[in-house]
Amino acid sequence: MKHKALILGLLTLVASSALGTEDAPEEVIRALYKAHRPWDHKELNLGNGAVLSKYFSPELTKLFLKNAQLERDCPKGDICGLEFDPILGSQDFDDHLDFKLHITEATPPQIGRFEAHFKLFNEEKPEDEQVLVFQLVQMKNAWRIDDITYTKNNTSLKAVITAILDEAAHLKE
Repeated sequence: MKHKALILGLLTLVASSALGTEDAPEEVIRALYKAHRPWDHKELNLGNGAVLSKYFSPELTKLFLKNAQLERDCPKGDICGLEFDPILGSQDFDDHLDFKLHITEATPPQIGRFEAHFKLFNEEKPEDEQVLVFQLVQMKNAWRIDDITYTKNNTSLKAVITAILDEAAHLKE
C-alpha cells in the first residue's frame, strides 16, 4: 500500500512539474507564434473568442473582438480596425520566411514581461529585427498575454486598438 501511495505521489509531482513547464509565460508566446505563421498560411483568427482566450487575457480578448466587429461593420472599400498584423507588429514579411524566435526576459526584468526577437525578412540585419515586448498576466492556472509593446514606435497593442475604437465611436456621433 505504501508503494502505491509513493508511486501516486511521484506521478502527481511529475505531472504538476510538466504542467508548470508548459504553462511558463514564454511557452504562451512560443505557442502563439507556432499557431500564427502567415507565411505558412496559418493565421490566428483574431475574431474568435475561443481561439483568442488560449493566448490572451480576457481584457485583450475583448479588445480584439471589438476590433473584429468594427472590421465586419466597415463599409466596403474603407479601412477599419487594425491595419497591421498585431502578432508580428508589421504589415509585411517574406513569403518564405525562415522564422526564428528568440525570447528573453525584458529589461528591466519584471514578472511576466518578455521580449520576442525575430526577423520578418530573411536578409534583414540583426539590428533591424522586430523586438516586441509581451506583458503576461497569470490567470487561474495559466499565463496569458495582456499587452504587446511595439518597440520600433513605442506603442502598445491595447493603446492602438483603444484609439481605433474611440475614433470609430467618435465618427458615429
